[in-house]
Amino acid sequence: MPACGGADAPADRGTRARAQTRDPERATTSGTDEPAELPTGVEPPPPASVVPDFASVEAAAGPTGRAIAELEPAECRAALRELAIPHQRSTDERARGVVAVPVVPTGPVGGITLTFEGRRALHRVMDCRLLLAIHAWAPLLRAAGVTHIRHLSAFRPGARVRATGQPSGHSKGLAFDPRFFERPGLETLDVLEDWQPRERGEPPCGPEPEEGQARAPLPSPEEGQEAGAILRGMVCEAIRRELFQVVVTPHHDEAHANHVHVEVVPGVDWSWSG
Repeated sequence: MPACGGADAPADRGTRARAQTRDPERATTSGTDEPAELPTGVEPPPPASVVPDFASVEAAAGPTGRAIAELEPAECRAALRELAIPHQRSTDERARGVVAVPVVPTGPVGGITLTFEGRRALHRVMDCRLLLAIHAWAPLLRAAGVTHIRHLSAFRPGARVRATGQPSGHSKGLAFDPRFFERPGLETLDVLEDWQPRERGEPPCGPEPEEGQARAPLPSPEEGQEAGAILRGMVCEAIRRELFQVVVTPHHDEAHANHVHVEVVPGVDWSWSG
């Protein structure tokens, strides 16, 4: 099954402390250390410790769902410009010919600041379509009060799925590993600590619906597991809206204990989560 894999996969298994860069090619943040600025006319709902009604959150402007995965390079670049998503083209030779449109976010994406906290600066490069999928995800994140994601990697040349040896979405800059979801005035959500319950092998979003049936709502969280329910809600509604075609959570294996792997997969009519 899909997984992050790869010999250079993030090995961080710490607690809430920031990861340290481990390479002379020192990683830098993809945004700034200042609070994220929301797009004109967009205000986040007041942060709350209760689980938002994610299904009622309006979609972001621009392409969404599977349409993002099927964008041609010129179409994707045009969408970034039209939506005024701050970015720069990556000129790293290691991404040339491997990532269709390699970009690095340079400011808040749909009101969400993205900060890279992995080992090598190269790992913050993303395919244009992944950046658009994160923009489409942003309203669900803001509904939970999230304004800042700290992630472990995106592009990792040659990364492979550990279980199968097949190329990972990271190898093309189409996968992203968020760990920390910061919410001003509220506790930061940390996948390692807060994704609860996390029984190995259980479906993260509940049983798969029968063909033609809608997915059942997630159950109300037990006392003390509200943070996990918020994390799960943000991810599961993104799955329902088909923003990502592969999603790997702490339910899958130990390699994903501290992050959620979300991946855009072009040219498929299926999705997978675990």
